[in-house]
Amino acid sequence: MISLCTKRPFSWMVVCINVGANLVGFFLIQVLLRYAQPVDPLQGMPLPGWKTSAALLAILVPTAVLILLALCSPVNQAIQALKEGKKVPSADYDAARRRAVNLPFYAALMNLVAWIVPAVAFPLAFHFSADLPTINTAISMLYNFTNALMITLLAFVILEYACRRSAIPILFPDGGIHDQRGTIRLTIRGRLMIMYGAICLIPMFQTALMINANASLARTRPDPWETLGNLGFFALILFGFTAVYGFWLATLFSRNLSEPTREIMDVAEKIRAGDYGAQAEVVANDEIGFLGDRVNEMARGLAEREKIREVFNLFTSPEIARQILSDGTAGVGETRVVTLLFADLRGFTRMAEILPPDLVVKSVNRYFSEMSAAIVEHGGIVLQYVGDEIEAVFGAPMDDPDHADKAVAASLEMRSRLAALNDERSLEGLEPLRHGVGVHTGKALAGIVGSKYKISYAMVGDTVNMASRIQEMNKELNSDILISEQTYRALKVPREVSNPFTVSVKGKTQAFNVYRLLS
Repeated sequence: MISLCTKRPFSWMVVCINVGANLVGFFLIQVLLRYAQPVDPLQGMPLPGWKTSAALLAILVPTAVLILLALCSPVNQAIQALKEGKKVPSADYDAARRRAVNLPFYAALMNLVAWIVPAVAFPLAFHFSADLPTINTAISMLYNFTNALMITLLAFVILEYACRRSAIPILFPDGGIHDQRGTIRLTIRGRLMIMYGAICLIPMFQTALMINANASLARTRPDPWETLGNLGFFALILFGFTAVYGFWLATLFSRNLSEPTREIMDVAEKIRAGDYGAQAEVVANDEIGFLGDRVNEMARGLAEREKIREVFNLFTSPEIARQILSDGTAGVGETRVVTLLFADLRGFTRMAEILPPDLVVKSVNRYFSEMSAAIVEHGGIVLQYVGDEIEAVFGAPMDDPDHADKAVAASLEMRSRLAALNDERSLEGLEPLRHGVGVHTGKALAGIVGSKYKISYAMVGDTVNMASRIQEMNKELNSDILISEQTYRALKVPREVSNPFTVSVKGKTQAFNVYRLLS
């Protein structure tokens, strides 16, 4: 037996639970039949003896074990294969999933038949052999049938709870029980009605049956007080049995409803806190299971949206992404005063010619990473990388009254980061990198531009062109950072700059001043 249990743990778990619950029920029914029988044996309805009951068990128990092992076989094989890391054929896997959900119902049907057959056979046999009154036979059959229902329901609820804790989580790791075809579905309303019948309706029916049977018997007996005593004794036994049985059944029913509900609530709280990877364990195909599947789908959808947002941020920025996803002002054009920053890597063409491609890409990415970090840390938005050039904006899409100061601070941070990067490159035997930075403040048109194939958040206008031209002037003035006079006047924090350089650019009729940024 131990080796069999090791090979087929799920099968023998089902056997132990189902047979054990029915054996407990069998002995409880024996007590009820002997001390709380609505038909008195003196009326001619004898009770089955212990030898007869033992013989019945000797037939029913092995038969039930064989049937249960056969019912559990596809489930057990699939579970064992999954635990061993083997692939289960789709047809076998689908059959095992259906059987795991339907198993408690199949076992309940088997139990009910096993209980009803003797419950009907014994009264009928005595009825025809001893010519007993039909009313006595009918009462005995009804009484036995109600007892059979109660024990069958108890075994069903225990077995269903066990399957939910063992087989179903393995076979349905991602839920979806509600969508599994070929399964028997018991709604919450149906469960509550079953519990009402088992705890309330059946005991009330048995009480009414006992009272009427004893009232009829009292009319034929010389001493009615004896009948009243039997009725009181029956009431006490039935009360004790129903109290224990009802408490146990209600506890199991409530667990089957409350535990998955509580887990869904916990997952909902985690999702609310931003943990989109949280998933509820779905173990039922009722309304709660359906809700659990939908909550899991919602969490996966939010996780997917979060991934999209993170990827989108790589192309734009969190601020721009939020405005686009929320359909805010970034979706339309607006004119605002901003500060543009352009940075261009010097000597990139020569570097690409003399270095291996992978080393060129690595060098450029390290440069972009360091420069972008300096921009973002000071509140700037990296708009795009064009070849070896960076375009960034301060003061859009979110308003920032200190955009000029932050752009200048970012350019100084870029200078120090480039120096640190060159120290690392020197240790690696690589040539130092040089760049030019141009900063300009003015009005620009900001918004989402593009087509259905590609969009981007862009700045359009003369301010953008001027910032790019100022960046190019670093080559002529042999500098690394130049700021325009508009930016210099917009600064709230004093900065050390050079004397102004009056310059002119192509397309502009008037000259303008720029400053080298010293510190």
